[in-house]
Amino acid sequence: MAGQALQFLGSLAAISALVAIAAWLKLGTPDEAERLDTAERIAAAALAAVPGFTAVATASDPTGEAALARDGDGRVVLLRRHGAHYAGRLLTHGAATVLEPDGRLRIVPDDPRFGPVTLKLDNPDTWATAIAALG
Repeated sequence: MAGQALQFLGSLAAISALVAIAAWLKLGTPDEAERLDTAERIAAAALAAVPGFTAVATASDPTGEAALARDGDGRVVLLRRHGAHYAGRLLTHGAATVLEPDGRLRIVPDDPRFGPVTLKLDNPDTWATAIAALG
């Protein structure tokens, strides 16, 4: 019985040490400087996702974990947190939008691997219209 308790405590200590090391290395969580909470950060993430994309309008969820960017040609990039980084998709005419009862905008890209994203935006109607206009 004492051997099992000692083994359990040793395992618990080892797991705690690994958690502490991961936190110290900041693994799995973006820094505050990497949140999608400014137009500049959103534009940079959109450019990284879609080479040549120049954002003229941006919108971000208050959490900074998801955002939208639109360029001068009306193209729209949807960005979302993916681990410690961000993934983006250029939306096409196959993307669907749903305005939720609480005012949040749910976007379902035509790429099922990306999955749906729900954002709380100041102007969800404007973005829903821009996405609906994609041809």
